[in-house]
Amino acid sequence: MTGAGLAAWAIEALIASTLLMALVLLLRAPVRRAFGPQVAYALWALPVLRLVLPPLPAGLRQAAATPLSRASETITVFVVDPAPGASTPAAVSATDMVASLLPAIAATLAVLWAIGAAGFLVWHMARHARFCRRMLTSAAAVEHLRGVRVIASPAAPGPLAFGVMRRYVAFPLDFSDRYDDDERALALEHEIGHHQRGDLVANWIALAVLALHWFNPVAWRAFRAFRADQELANDARVLAGRSAIDRHTYACAILKAAHGGAVSAACHLHTIDDLKGRLRMLTTSPRSRRRLAAGGALVTTLMVTGLGLTASGTSAAKAISTKVGAAVGVDLQAVPPAPPAPPAPPAAAAAPAAPAVPPAPAKAHRTRVTIVKNGRATSYEGAAADAYADPDARQVPPPPPALAMNQGPAVVAPPAPPLPPMPLIESRNCSTGGNGRTSYTEQRRDGRVTVICVNRIQAAARKAAISAVDAQRIKVSAMATAMQSLNATRASLAANVDMSAKDRQEALAEIDGAIREMQSEMRSAD
Repeated sequence: MTGAGLAAWAIEALIASTLLMALVLLLRAPVRRAFGPQVAYALWALPVLRLVLPPLPAGLRQAAATPLSRASETITVFVVDPAPGASTPAAVSATDMVASLLPAIAATLAVLWAIGAAGFLVWHMARHARFCRRMLTSAAAVEHLRGVRVIASPAAPGPLAFGVMRRYVAFPLDFSDRYDDDERALALEHEIGHHQRGDLVANWIALAVLALHWFNPVAWRAFRAFRADQELANDARVLAGRSAIDRHTYACAILKAAHGGAVSAACHLHTIDDLKGRLRMLTTSPRSRRRLAAGGALVTTLMVTGLGLTASGTSAAKAISTKVGAAVGVDLQAVPPAPPAPPAPPAAAAAPAAPAVPPAPAKAHRTRVTIVKNGRATSYEGAAADAYADPDARQVPPPPPALAMNQGPAVVAPPAPPLPPMPLIESRNCSTGGNGRTSYTEQRRDGRVTVICVNRIQAAARKAAISAVDAQRIKVSAMATAMQSLNATRASLAANVDMSAKDRQEALAEIDGAIREMQSEMRSAD
């Protein structure tokens, strides 16, 4: 890949991943409400995969760049030679100039971008190294659990997980005094869960992506949303199958650990950036396996579609490079001119021949003129092509929409095969049984007939209505339990003297907002 091609691919990857980040920011909330926080967290793999996606192979580019609607389009080819003596020195000169400037422009942009990305990564790595030294300098070992070292450190403001090769979970020195046994067990499970899920590795990958987008405000917003979805997904993992009492205990642990400030590569239980969303998530019921499977299928479909539409080599990616090149004044799709062919060796001297009358200069005939009319192609070659083309060239009629310029013979697409006959459809009451199918196909003498069972559809609708009533009753009961948990959590927070007044006020404001929203949902449910 040339320097210009590499620059075009990098620009396409950065812009396409930005568009996919914006798409995930729009979809994360409705996907979380419908399928759960684990499915919403999986959406963030889409922009990462796009960044590492190589360009499409040359064989697939033509198929990706050609719309399906043009597969059966008939093209009429009309070959017209340029006027004698005409040349394009200006165009050749402009192409040479752009080709000579492309390496310098690409190198300058690459150096500026690389300096910013390298500076970003070095700063975060140095900050994380200082954080680890501060944690481990005066740490006291507590236990070794599931391959994770649990330590107590005065530098830990709250429960947190850090380290990739050497995995740690750190707690403050007063952890056993401020938290009861159940709260300590749930907090420890939360932090060990970050290691088991690979969240620490995911944080470094996200930082690398953010380094590539260090100039992009959309990427900074996406990074904060990614960390919030990561915590929500881990909360859902910890609380899977637990009772309402455990959820209340977990909410108390989150509120006791509420504290500002965090290190980007570590996972913190105590951040208050999305405290309201985490407390509200604790009041939702877990999703069924069928719902999670549907969410996984949705994420897979979005990834395949998003990567297919934005891959380098498609028409969409080419449009991106064209627009960016027009904005900066550089044609990123330009192909460097081929090197000139070496001069031919001098021919061997021939024996002198008798003088002869020089032949008249032959007229250069056009290669071929092909006319496609009503699906039939007629070709003219040599003098016949000239005889046909010259009268038309004098009149210069306006070209029809299907007219295109080419230097080779036209390829006429074969006619499309006839469509199969449409099946007949009828509706009636079907017999009981049949595995509950609402439609089936049967073969008759006059063809295949699709039968729609009206009585089975009505029975399914009645069953769904009864299930909806039961689900509404369960939802109202769950909301009442959640409201009790929120009120108890607020009382515990108000009585917590270990928090500063400012942190307590912010946390109370967050939980009051959650209580108001829960009350509004309970009224709408009634």
